[in-house]
Amino acid sequence: MFKTNRISKKLILLLSLIGVLAVLSGCMGTGQKPLGWSGVVVSDNDAIFGSMTGKLIALNKDASTPRYQVPLETTTSGGGCAGAVTTVGIYGTPVISDGVIYISTYGGKIYAYNQDQGDLKWVYPVTDALPAIVSGIAPNGDKIFFADTNGVVYALSKADGQKVWEYPTGAKIWASPVVSGDLVIVPGFDKKVYALDINTGNPVWTFEAKSPFAIAPVVDNGTVYVGCFDRNMYALDLTDGSQKWVFASPNWFWASPVIADGKVFAPNLDGNTYILDALTGTQLKVINMTDGVASSPALLGDNVIVATKTGKIFSINIYSLEMKAVTDLALKVIAPVTVSGEVVYIHTQEKETVYAINPESRTIIWTFVVS
Repeated sequence: MFKTNRISKKLILLLSLIGVLAVLSGCMGTGQKPLGWSGVVVSDNDAIFGSMTGKLIALNKDASTPRYQVPLETTTSGGGCAGAVTTVGIYGTPVISDGVIYISTYGGKIYAYNQDQGDLKWVYPVTDALPAIVSGIAPNGDKIFFADTNGVVYALSKADGQKVWEYPTGAKIWASPVVSGDLVIVPGFDKKVYALDINTGNPVWTFEAKSPFAIAPVVDNGTVYVGCFDRNMYALDLTDGSQKWVFASPNWFWASPVIADGKVFAPNLDGNTYILDALTGTQLKVINMTDGVASSPALLGDNVIVATKTGKIFSINIYSLEMKAVTDLALKVIAPVTVSGEVVYIHTQEKETVYAINPESRTIIWTFVVS
């Protein structure tokens, strides 16, 4: 009986992974486009995101009126099924650095747009395309960093998009890199977390688990926190990649955690948020969110804002560890939560809409429906 249960669990895990891969490939039906799950980035008076219709959209963050909408490329390869022309998928949340928006696409391109007017500054590569890109972009200094689904990590010049270095890993990469000090941290499907030298791309250390990694790590106080398909949350030493602790859960950590007040707030696909001691990994509390969480949460003041896959929005106080319901959008949410000032921004992947929400008053300030 025990052996049969183990086989069943492995089969379920395999089928789940196949389902996720099908969604990413956009090949679940003829001509279906990649879905995309870009979050919103807020800068100055703009709320900017990549839409499921393949556009870079800049909204007035106070009134939801669009300042500009820039359509990105369509593609017949990398971002879609063979022989089908599809709208480009945008999975990584755009980033803004020094007045420039950087955005990656499933069509295998990196774009740099001037934030003010939305005019194109440069594109990489200029001709052809890289393999599909699910990874977001990490800007740091005079470079940006990202990875493609062939497992190559890149550093480009922010000024002109010229390649500075690349490093090939052993398998796919979906996770967005994170820069800390002189290291670029990126997990991959070859079951490894890589720490690469920021200037050369040479590996400084690697950590290997028993299953692939697919979500972005979080670095805090000399520790790398990262969830894995083996259902574990790992805490690694930033200097050498050695394991500090591991926490086992019943399901995948598809969302990156939030670290606050010496605690790890880690939502899980099993419908719980696990609150752990950041130093030891000891479980402090489990909060039932009623639904699984695939959207990375965000810290707003003394509260962690969590969105479930079915659109329920909650806040968890980092001191009392008490949860309060904010609102129920009743729409699919996979994109990461964004906060700015006292406002939470949510991008839904069903009836595609961007919401600006005040969690204190539990009111929706405005909505923008993507057409």
